[in-house]
Amino acid sequence: MQEIKKLITIFLPAIACALLVLQCATPTQPSGGPRDTTPPEVEETEPAPETTLFEGDRVRFKFSKYMDRDSFMDAFQMEPDLNLDFEISWSRRTATVRFDEPLPDTTTVIFTLGADLRDTRNNNLAAPYQLALSTGPDIDQGRITATVRDAETGEGLMGERVVLYRYPYDLSTGADYVGEADSAGVVRFNYLREGSYKAFWLDDRNRNRRWDRPREDAQPFRTDSLVLDHDGEADSGTVFVISEDTIPPVLHAVGMLSEVRLRLRFSEEITFGDNSVLDIFHDDGTWLTEAVPLYVDPDNSNVLFAQAREPLPDGEEYRIEMQGITDPAENVAEMDVELFPGSDEPDTTFARYIGNDTRHGIVPDEPIVIRYAKLLDNEPDVLDSLIVIETQTTHAPWPHAEVSDNLLFIYPDGEWRQSEDYEIRVWDDEELEHRTIRPVIHYENELGELHITVEEPETDTTRHQLELVNEQGELVRSESFLDEIELSGIPAGDYVLRVFELREGTRSWDRGSVDPFRAPARYFVQEEVPVQPGMTGQLYVEWE
Repeated sequence: MQEIKKLITIFLPAIACALLVLQCATPTQPSGGPRDTTPPEVEETEPAPETTLFEGDRVRFKFSKYMDRDSFMDAFQMEPDLNLDFEISWSRRTATVRFDEPLPDTTTVIFTLGADLRDTRNNNLAAPYQLALSTGPDIDQGRITATVRDAETGEGLMGERVVLYRYPYDLSTGADYVGEADSAGVVRFNYLREGSYKAFWLDDRNRNRRWDRPREDAQPFRTDSLVLDHDGEADSGTVFVISEDTIPPVLHAVGMLSEVRLRLRFSEEITFGDNSVLDIFHDDGTWLTEAVPLYVDPDNSNVLFAQAREPLPDGEEYRIEMQGITDPAENVAEMDVELFPGSDEPDTTFARYIGNDTRHGIVPDEPIVIRYAKLLDNEPDVLDSLIVIETQTTHAPWPHAEVSDNLLFIYPDGEWRQSEDYEIRVWDDEELEHRTIRPVIHYENELGELHITVEEPETDTTRHQLELVNEQGELVRSESFLDEIELSGIPAGDYVLRVFELREGTRSWDRGSVDPFRAPARYFVQEEVPVQPGMTGQLYVEWE
């Protein structure tokens, strides 16, 4: 008996401690087995959906699974924005929201759980969930829908936010309602009172329901106000979201890797073209030489390598001016470098192969263009070692080639013939071996046409701009036209087509203004537009 009492004395504190740990721990589902990928669901609410004459001080949500409680805080919102304080408590799979103040009289209140609410296995809700109740005898039943699409691809943008203000409104305060787009990009506002509303897309980064103009972007729909009758419906249309990049890249540093080789570091990704040039000046302002942009570092798109045509000796400082250096949004690069020192280090850069600039295809009379890591004026091996194989015939060297700066141009003998199978071998001086290229050549019988018609243009004189983008994301056609146009000589494949109205004095799409309101120009985008060899495709532009 004494031994039994001793055992009880030992085990009781351990059992009590274990029970305490179990009570305090966050509930989780057992581990092991296949990964759980099932979205959680709201199984039950208290009160039930669309309850009227509600007088309680709390609402409850019971879930099908154990939930990540931190994500509930971010996902929960109450609409209209009543500015009420509340507390959240949990009991296993049930969350209780208790209000510190009574809900307003005769008001339809909507409690929304956003799709970013997740369970303990990181599975999100399949779609936002709404619980509507009324402190009066009726539930408002007005509905407004809106659609948010990517202006580049036309795809619906899940999770994007549209804010809704009831007239009269004050944009310096939080929106009355905030809607979140589903997987198709559709936003639904339900249980609205009759009246007038203003909706717009908002990049609400800090989730405060308010447009912080210096830091957040916003775009309007084509209609500034929507009028809802009792139990009525309205559609604000589609907003095509485009991230407007107006910030220019900034040159932060110039380093000399040798007496002629420059490394330029920018604040963001940069691009350059055939007419880009860098002018080098002495510190007294007299021009010295130019530097040729060679290539953007494939591992860091903020870095550009260039080569000066004349040495920049050590012991002196130099100034640089840039032309034709931009970011992908075509913002012209600016300077944050006044002077940089020269170098006496001899240049030992190899004629290293960088890439095939024409890898996405050429027509039969165009050259193949190969990019190297240095200027090729004094690199005879690049031409002497060039090999072109036409099916079974080998040409070494190939006589129809020339170099210009760091580019090797390989021309056809008249035209690249469709009856031949071409293999190009170019020399890589660093690897001491040939690189093999099989050129992509678009022959006439492999090309198609696309006839585009704009239905119901606003006026007979409205001009439109089209942009045709290939599967590699490259812009292959950009044309201005009135109400119809035929594009010929297009390689077979699937394309993204964008068409928009050109307003007077503009060369790009006018996306409008929220405040003061200016409707965006009409816009159309369609993915997977097929072009077939020897065929003319018909496409009709219908504005959303």
